[in-house]
Amino acid sequence: MINSSATNVDYYVSGFNSTGKRVGSIICDFDPNKEKNADKVSALIDKAKELFTDAEVVEVISAADYARYLSGEYVRGAEGKPVAYIAPEPTSAEKKASAIATIKAKYQPTLENLIEARVKAAMLGADTSKIDSQYKTTLANMAAEIKNA
Repeated sequence: MINSSATNVDYYVSGFNSTGKRVGSIICDFDPNKEKNADKVSALIDKAKELFTDAEVVEVISAADYARYLSGEYVRGAEGKPVAYIAPEPTSAEKKASAIATIKAKYQPTLENLIEARVKAAMLGADTSKIDSQYKTTLANMAAEIKNA
């Protein structure tokens, strides 16, 4: 086999989880296709199964396939070959969590500035009622946006 990767390795034994993502690999430093190496292949696969406990499939792959999996752009398909990874659609809970995080990030600088201003005003003995009111209003606005997210 002509090595199409940037390494001097032609084969790897890799483990894949239930979604086809590679969870780990070890170098196969012999030709796994030769009959005389059948026992070595079995031993290497057993070793990989011990190392990669979350792997549902452990198999020998080419260096070219290894490079595809390593990029993260490919996963092991149903046929056992690399297929382009398509990220799953976010769940409604994930979308809501993302929206809430965005809202909090929007209000956080204002809230931090108000806290800092209140501390300074209190240290100087100044009236903090306007700052307190603005802080409460900002919190209420943020809470309303989060509720509607």
